[in-house]
Amino acid sequence: MAVEGKVAKIMGKGEIVVNRGRQHGVRAGMLFEIFAPEGEEVWDPDTGETLGTVEDVKAKAEVTEVKEKLAVARLSDAGSPFGGVGAAGLGEMQENLQRIFGQMFGDNVQVQGFGMNPKDSGAEDLEDLLGGPLQDLSKVQVGDAVREIKRR
Repeated sequence: MAVEGKVAKIMGKGEIVVNRGRQHGVRAGMLFEIFAPEGEEVWDPDTGETLGTVEDVKAKAEVTEVKEKLAVARLSDAGSPFGGVGAAGLGEMQENLQRIFGQMFGDNVQVQGFGMNPKDSGAEDLEDLLGGPLQDLSKVQVGDAVREIKRR
């Protein structure tokens, strides 16, 4: 049976703490997928009826440290273009977003919030243009569900 638990803490450097450890069968090297515990409800476009819920995997993580009741895992990738992106991927993602938003809103708009552009560059900030802070809805949060991914 696959180990299931929840994210208990978000740590720096792309690491999370899972509320399952050695006593629950967790071992170093195990892989977990992380998703919102409630899932996302899906509606039938023809009838308007609910079809049920689906899980949207936010990220995957590999266990690096195991204690009796908890495990530390490093985020490795994600099911969305934002979650679990390493530092090397931020520059490329920012360039792609800059190109897309430049086409949509004009070349004077700068993508901010990635720690890559200074705020005093003189360009209009995308967050200001859209009327508030950009939120990464795929971001891993305390309370998200985790489930072991069985290796084949």
